[in-house]
Amino acid sequence: MGKIMFKSLAMTLLASFAATAALAAPMQQAHQIDILSQTGMGSKGWFVTPAKDKDWEKWHYAITDLDHDGNVELFKAKEAGLDGAPYIQCEEMDAKTLERRWGVYLTGGSDYPDLFSAPDSAKNPQIYANPGERIYYYIFDSVKWQTEFENTTKTYAVRLVDDLLIDEFAIKSWQLSGYDGTETNHYYLPGWLNSNTENHTANEPPVEIDKARYDNLLQEHLGGGQIQQGAIGWMDTKKLFTQLQEKKSFNMLWDSYRAFK
Repeated sequence: MGKIMFKSLAMTLLASFAATAALAAPMQQAHQIDILSQTGMGSKGWFVTPAKDKDWEKWHYAITDLDHDGNVELFKAKEAGLDGAPYIQCEEMDAKTLERRWGVYLTGGSDYPDLFSAPDSAKNPQIYANPGERIYYYIFDSVKWQTEFENTTKTYAVRLVDDLLIDEFAIKSWQLSGYDGTETNHYYLPGWLNSNTENHTANEPPVEIDKARYDNLLQEHLGGGQIQQGAIGWMDTKKLFTQLQEKKSFNMLWDSYRAFK
């Protein structure tokens, strides 16, 4: 009888601990997001105000957890537009200090991706995941139009390992004939991947490859893993600015986090 009661008590305690843990995890993220909601404005704030950048409306924001470690991040992307330069940055909350930390490195290639030149992949990037080794790459496209009949798409693998690491690993050029509507595609391996030097941002020209190899560049570059569908909850920049000014941004940030996967 004593053994049965002890077993029953142990199971009850385990269930209680599990329930507490299940409740504690989202509360931890909620606490982090609450801090972000209070620290967006000001000289050290994460929101890029008109005083910081005249093109402030080109910045986009989302709450993410790119490395899936439970610490939320403020993911920021600036679109290039017609004459600007794109940029991305990821500011992760430190669970111990509850402060933001960040660093960005072009570990392969020499350009930042313009995420919002390809809005579909910005909103729903592929994830190349190896959960057993806690490896998560988010795959984004960046499109640059040379003319209305010609563009170049570069594909990037973005990973958060303390700092944001950015690899360009595939290039495709597209042309549309103005005479008969024929479409032509050419596929390339970025020059840095064909380089034998240790400088992975070496300015070497791309190497043309066939479509079969192009289609396999993701696996070739990243190795073993599973391809999953991701989602990023980008927020409306103007609305976010207003919500931060009125100190009412928590729900907007929380909804962005809930949309993330």
